[in-house]
Amino acid sequence: MKTIALCIASLVFGLLTTHAQTTESTSKSSSEFSITYDSDAENKKFYRSFVVLDMDDNYRIKVKFMKHMKSKVKSYLVDQFGEQNMTVKDNTYYWVKGNEDEEVYEVKLKGNKLRINVDKELASDKLMKRFILIGKELKEITSQSNNNS
Repeated sequence: MKTIALCIASLVFGLLTTHAQTTESTSKSSSEFSITYDSDAENKKFYRSFVVLDMDDNYRIKVKFMKHMKSKVKSYLVDQFGEQNMTVKDNTYYWVKGNEDEEVYEVKLKGNKLRINVDKELASDKLMKRFILIGKELKEITSQSNNNS
């Protein structure tokens, strides 16, 4: 009987300790992460990493792709954001849009790396939908299936 009481007391104490250590997070975030690597052929290697971070106040897309895809990615970005809005510095391409002193979005293409950051607090719903679509299209552009050569 003493053993049963001791086991029950230990179980209750353990549950209370576990419950006391549980914390809840108030920040909502979701992400999508994809890495593709294929080395079937001896001299043909393919890789890509694609990350989408959808947080409370920011929406980010990070892509690393094959170097030979840079012209397709750059061409797509020029179509989306315009050549007149593009700034080129040290072989890095930037598209930035801001309200007063705050940046609504920044798009940065450097080599075979692309980073997009959107401030969700400043961006309209229409702009957010546009960036979600841009992310899907960039994923398709940088996928191996579209770029077999």
